[in-house]
Amino acid sequence: MEIAPDTYSELTSSIAAEYESLSRQLKKFGRFALDNSDTLALETVTTVAEKADVQPSTIVRFAKAFGFDGFSDMQQVFRTRLVENNSSYRERIHSLQNDEGRDGVASVLDNFTHTGIESLEQLKLNTPVAKLNQAVEILKNARHVHLLGHRRASAVIHYLHYALSQLDISCMLADGASGMLQHQMNRVGPEDAVLAVSFTPYTPVVAEMVALQSEKGHKIVSITDSPLSPLASRSTVSFEIQDGRDQAFRTLVAPICLAQCLVVGIGQLLENEQTS
Repeated sequence: MEIAPDTYSELTSSIAAEYESLSRQLKKFGRFALDNSDTLALETVTTVAEKADVQPSTIVRFAKAFGFDGFSDMQQVFRTRLVENNSSYRERIHSLQNDEGRDGVASVLDNFTHTGIESLEQLKLNTPVAKLNQAVEILKNARHVHLLGHRRASAVIHYLHYALSQLDISCMLADGASGMLQHQMNRVGPEDAVLAVSFTPYTPVVAEMVALQSEKGHKIVSITDSPLSPLASRSTVSFEIQDGRDQAFRTLVAPICLAQCLVVGIGQLLENEQTS
């Protein structure tokens, strides 16, 4: 790659496009870079290498693979992103922390609250309006919406099943109950849409089903957590939500918020059609 990306968005797209062709170590650092953009913006190459568990030379090779002269040149992209988001949601989160240092379950509540706020801020800052509009149009115009998600993602697809049904949107759960996932997904037709949800470490069967539906040319809207997710590259529209990966129990606040946004967006389009 000869020309270095100018923006974080361009760099993210480049990493996602080139990811499979990278060496194992470069893949490892690429995922770390996308999951820890603030670290790359603020820390030295030595500190970043320690946190990413790679050698500094790996970071330099990664930067050069994407057209940069070295780490410092690439770091400017991450710093620019941080400055542009200088509403500083991290500072606001830290300002909410209780100086008294509450213990026990109150501390758990504090941690979940702070993580949820951070996830919502990330969602707001990093979700383009064009993506929202495209996803809403796909789901509204689909003959049937097939909701695919297992494990932690089950909460999201079950909410969507309930909420979309309230709008009289024809939707079907592809939850694999009684071992029927293949049968459920075989019902997806060319006028349908799949809404798939999966997060790290990604449910293999969900990734496989998304790949299969993509090969068939079906429209897919995905909610996941990284541009490197196996869902992202296969989807017509993909939302990547960073959700506090360093937490033992990851919050579902932002995915549920996005799901609610999509439902309300569909409802608004349907209402506009009725009144026009």
